[in-house]
Amino acid sequence: MSEDIRDELHELRERNDREIQGLESVRPPAIEREGSDARGAVTVRIGPEGEVRDVRVAHDWRSGLTDDELAGAVVEALTRAQSEVAAEFLTGVEELEDQELPRARPMPMPQDSGEVFGRTEPVTPGEAERLIGELWAEVEQAMASMEASLDGFNARTGSARSAGGEVVVEIGAGGEVSRLELEPRWLARAHPANIGRLVTSTLHEAQSSVLRGFGDVAETVRAVQETMQRVGDPYTLSRRFGLTP
Repeated sequence: MSEDIRDELHELRERNDREIQGLESVRPPAIEREGSDARGAVTVRIGPEGEVRDVRVAHDWRSGLTDDELAGAVVEALTRAQSEVAAEFLTGVEELEDQELPRARPMPMPQDSGEVFGRTEPVTPGEAERLIGELWAEVEQAMASMEASLDGFNARTGSARSAGGEVVVEIGAGGEVSRLELEPRWLARAHPANIGRLVTSTLHEAQSSVLRGFGDVAETVRAVQETMQRVGDPYTLSRRFGLTP
């Protein structure tokens, strides 16, 4: 294994592990949060991941809002609930920037050529160098796939419509509600509790349509982790297969 490749592998593994530890340390508490619009007509409760769990519309909401303003009040309440999570996370990231990242954790080292290369027979130093080069190419390819999956996920939008068309929701690429429409004739006669229930279910469906793409991201992340697990510590790997003293 060339010294440059070995150094790159070592730096990549350690940097990724340190950054992951840092980000894990600034995650906001896994608790529910609520937000309300300025007039207190709508309250939205979200889960730890930002998913909408409940939309409550006050029985006297028309005393402060017109029918045309209700959808905007829902979006405002949701935005306020989500902004608490974002603010806590950004504060944690800012504090992290002023701190030294944790040391990289030791990675378990594969014990034989079967674990590293998928071979049942021993390998010579020459074969090991060639196979490690191929393994490094796998790492680069897996990282590129992960970045492409993340880019695709970040650009993904979602939408949902209630069965009768009473509520229409569109979720933007950043996770924000870019469109929320309430059918006027339905809204004019709907009970506040029913408005809240139908808006909740439609918002949840739209969010779920965005998150369905997360499976691709998770799969590529697992591929990177599995490949890096096979590499282990590149310096130890080199010595084990006779590539360095």
